[in-house]
Amino acid sequence: MASRKLQATYSADRSVEEDRDRMRRQMEQLVHASLCVNCRHLGDCIYLSKACSPILNCELYECGLSEKPRLMVVKKTCTTAEAQLDSNDALLGLCINCENLRSCNLPKPAGGVWMCEEYV
Repeated sequence: MASRKLQATYSADRSVEEDRDRMRRQMEQLVHASLCVNCRHLGDCIYLSKACSPILNCELYECGLSEKPRLMVVKKTCTTAEAQLDSNDALLGLCINCENLRSCNLPKPAGGVWMCEEYV
């Protein structure tokens, strides 16, 4: 019984998180389709939060960089060197024979790293 309740709570939390992500993506699409994308007042706009469609005309619009930039969290997963060594994918570029490979946390793109200040 307790595990069912935990599963229900977990699925509800996951559903809420998915809804928030969906709403955030929709808001970003709305901003990019609107006049707001290069407005000085983007960070503290009162009309954008109530908008249902792209804003094409605004009395407060001033072209320029936002005074209060909108910050957003970017979820990015990087594979570590350890994980890539364990996988069947072969490393390309300088990483193949770098002495810092085991402790390196820099991103390793599929095409290889060809310039690196940490290469030893």
